[in-house]
Amino acid sequence: MEIRTLEWDSAFFGLRIGRADIQTSDDAKELATQYEKLKSQYKLIYVFCMDGLTFDVKGAELVDEKILYSKSCENKVESKDVMLYLQPKPSASLYKLTLVSGGYSRFKLDERLPKGSYEQLYRRWIENACPQEGTNKQIFVYCPDGKAQGMITVDYQGYKAHIGLVAVDTDAQHQGIGTMIMSTLEYYLYHKGVTTIDVATQAANKGACRWYEKNGFVKKSTTPIYHWWL
Repeated sequence: MEIRTLEWDSAFFGLRIGRADIQTSDDAKELATQYEKLKSQYKLIYVFCMDGLTFDVKGAELVDEKILYSKSCENKVESKDVMLYLQPKPSASLYKLTLVSGGYSRFKLDERLPKGSYEQLYRRWIENACPQEGTNKQIFVYCPDGKAQGMITVDYQGYKAHIGLVAVDTDAQHQGIGTMIMSTLEYYLYHKGVTTIDVATQAANKGACRWYEKNGFVKKSTTPIYHWWL
């Protein structure tokens, strides 16, 4: 059983962190037997399981069931009220929306991670999502009063696009804003030659799952993720 050291995560959280991918029940059993050895090397291991498998050992907590959704990109209706964010750094309202988008994140739910690290992580995420020269990163925003009330970030290469952060301000939800942004995003990507759009969310985020399915996304896979504290 190979454990990959996650250098970026380790540096960011100030903990020695690794990752294990469980493909079979035998893999899970083998990993569990390495507790003493791994304890001397790592503080935390992310355990990614194939759908249907579990990792029920001491110190391991199921923190996420990641659902991957996908859909064919369509020539949807473009809204003039949705625009591309063109600044190299996020606005204050984008930072606010970013924290809304991560409400079900495993990095927020796991209270054993260093305090404040979730907020720092998502701030870093929206900063990296801003348009940069030489990339196809874009942020679609709805800003009726100059402040972003909704956003979707996307990165596309060739025929495929991946959505990153999706959020609508808590005071503006259930008004069709998210669907309007998604429609405009699809219009844009369709005319860039993109044919497939992927997005991941958490199974616990029932509202997001229903919304993606309403907008034509189909579930492709589910990945249980455990945080194994050693």
